[in-house]
Amino acid sequence: MDDQNQQILDILAKYEAGTITEDELQQLEDWYASFEANPDLIDSLSAEERAVRKKQLQQKIFDQIGPETFSAAMPKKRFSLNPGNRLWQAAASLILICAVSFYIFQKQADKLPSSAEELSSNINPATDQATLTLGNGEKILLDNSKNGELSAEGNIHINKLKPGNLVYTASKKVSKVHTNTLSTPRGGRYQLTLADGTQVWLNAQSSITYPSAFQGTSREVTITGEVYFEVAHNAAMPFRVKSENQLIEVLGTHFNVNTYNAKSSAKTTLLSGSIALTNSHQRIILKPGEQGIVAAHAMSVKNVDPAEVIAWKEGYFDFTDADIGSVIDELGRWYNVDIHYNGTATKETFTGRIPRSWPFEKVLNLLKTFKSIQVEMQGRRLIVEKK
Repeated sequence: MDDQNQQILDILAKYEAGTITEDELQQLEDWYASFEANPDLIDSLSAEERAVRKKQLQQKIFDQIGPETFSAAMPKKRFSLNPGNRLWQAAASLILICAVSFYIFQKQADKLPSSAEELSSNINPATDQATLTLGNGEKILLDNSKNGELSAEGNIHINKLKPGNLVYTASKKVSKVHTNTLSTPRGGRYQLTLADGTQVWLNAQSSITYPSAFQGTSREVTITGEVYFEVAHNAAMPFRVKSENQLIEVLGTHFNVNTYNAKSSAKTTLLSGSIALTNSHQRIILKPGEQGIVAAHAMSVKNVDPAEVIAWKEGYFDFTDADIGSVIDELGRWYNVDIHYNGTATKETFTGRIPRSWPFEKVLNLLKTFKSIQVEMQGRRLIVEKK
């Protein structure tokens, strides 16, 4: 097929997809009209190609597609053709190009379930979703609630200032403190300001349990998933973060805690200040730029790039030599897609920075470029299989 025919096929594809521009539509119509002025245009095709196309025109197009679908594939412009003259032969080749292109697109679409295709294009990045559980057991779906005061427990006020931002305020005299929990689902995120002014960011599928106001000699919270803290300084009340198998003690600092895989390892990364990381057997002090790793009963420290660790808070996936399993797990949490693995793990790694604002369809196309795996959508499940 020559360059001109390929160009027309490309334009026809845009026509079928509904993305054709006015200039491209005019170009397509001009090409049709050129047959009337130059019926010898068909001679640009080889004899073999003409014969094959004529046969396909008769047997494949009308028989398999049908006249109604065939007419739907044609540009909406009327042409006067006489099947008995040479002009029909020329136009027949053009019609075939149009119809076959439509036929190809239809067959390609049939290879995958339409529901899976439609679903992958409709899966969106994480949004401001969270559930607030109050001390009395009441649950408030924050993504559905209006801005303003959500609850008042004595002198403690809970306000939703804007989507994705929950703020606690408390007077110095608090008669009764309640335990609250803020949790995000898969495909959710949220920001929280505790009563002492500490700023908290929750990644997808994470939670924090905390008192509605802090009293006593320390400030303690418990987390799951991944949470970033900017702790308000208060030397008289150290801030403590509990998670499975570890305790973090701080005065005032910025740090990130990732406990998604707490059974195998929990990772605490310090950006500024100083924190003490403790498990049942050991205690270590982290410096800015260090990451403490708690795995079973062991603890270790390594230097990391803090910007990479908190990229999720800034709106990015940031991977460096990450194994594919970790990459896909993180994508699954963010887009609320279930991951199912077939076969053994692959050793291929991924390095790159991806905006978290990308639609899932674009991310899926990126996954398809991996050499060692093949991926397929089944409903809202992503099937990952080693090649």
